[in-house]
Amino acid sequence: MQRQLTPEEKQLVEQEFVARQGLAARRRSFAHRVFIVGLAAGLSAAALREFHVLTLVSLVLGIIWLLCILIYVGIGVFPTTLAKDMDLRWHLNPWQEALQHLSEGRTQTEAIALLAGPLLGRMLFVFVYFAFK
Repeated sequence: MQRQLTPEEKQLVEQEFVARQGLAARRRSFAHRVFIVGLAAGLSAAALREFHVLTLVSLVLGIIWLLCILIYVGIGVFPTTLAKDMDLRWHLNPWQEALQHLSEGRTQTEAIALLAGPLLGRMLFVFVYFAFK
């Protein structure tokens, strides 16, 4: 004989499912904003560097780009709990959670674009710089 869920239990399960879906949607939205800000900051820093406009702004934009990369991968290199810090498996592979997160959907493509975009932009800006020179 199988036990049936009561209507209250069904409602709690549905509410938990809706809450998880809402949280996942907010996380995706936040990750997309971080991607846009990071890519814009990285490309701007690369453009300023290649056009030889070395100011404090280019340094700040580069730091923002690096921070966006860390935020995008979930800052998986820092233990968030004492239990994780005491777990030897986490110390052997601290990027495991970040890599699992990046393997979901389009986040892997965005992470590659966030990391490589400014570097490819620098190459493009070199050609543009020499074309104007």
